[in-house]
Amino acid sequence: MKILTIIFWTFLISSKSLACDCKIPNSLKEIQNREFTESKYIFIGEILKINSKKNTFEIKVIESFKGVLNGKIYRGINNQWCGPVIDKSGKWLIYANRKSDNLIQIRTCGLTRSFKNPEKNIPSTRVPDLPPVKQSKSQNMKIQTNWKLKDKSDLENEIAELRKINK
Repeated sequence: MKILTIIFWTFLISSKSLACDCKIPNSLKEIQNREFTESKYIFIGEILKINSKKNTFEIKVIESFKGVLNGKIYRGINNQWCGPVIDKSGKWLIYANRKSDNLIQIRTCGLTRSFKNPEKNIPSTRVPDLPPVKQSKSQNMKIQTNWKLKDKSDLENEIAELRKINK
C-alpha cells in the first residue's frame, strides 16, 4: 500500500510541475503572430467579476478584433497551472479559445494582459530580475520603470496593429 501511495504522489507532483511549459519566443512579433493565428477570440474586454477559487471570471467585450461581438458577456476560465491569469478588474486584451457555448479559455502562455499592468502577464517579456551588480536603488528602479513603459508601448502598438487587421 505504501508503494501505491508513493507512486500516486510522485505522479501527482510531477504532473503539476510539468503542466506548464512556456517557451520564450525569439521576439514579441513572433508570439503576436502565433496568438493571432491560434486564437479563436481576440478582443478588449472589461472584467466584471472574478472567482479566484474556481479560476473563472466574467468579461464584457468592448472592442472585438476576431470571433466575438461587441457588448457580449462571456464567462471565462484561466488555466489553473499556467498563465496568463486574469486576477484583477479593469480592461484587458484577451486571446482565448472557445471552451463551450458561453465559456472561453485564456490561451496558455499567451499575450492576454491587463491595460494597467501589462508587464505582469507576459512570460516572455516580464521585467527581468536585476543582476547582482552593485547598482543604486534608483538605477534599479529606473531600469524597471523603463521596462514597464516599454511593455505599455508594446500593448498600444499591438492594439493599433489589431485595429488595422480588423478593418
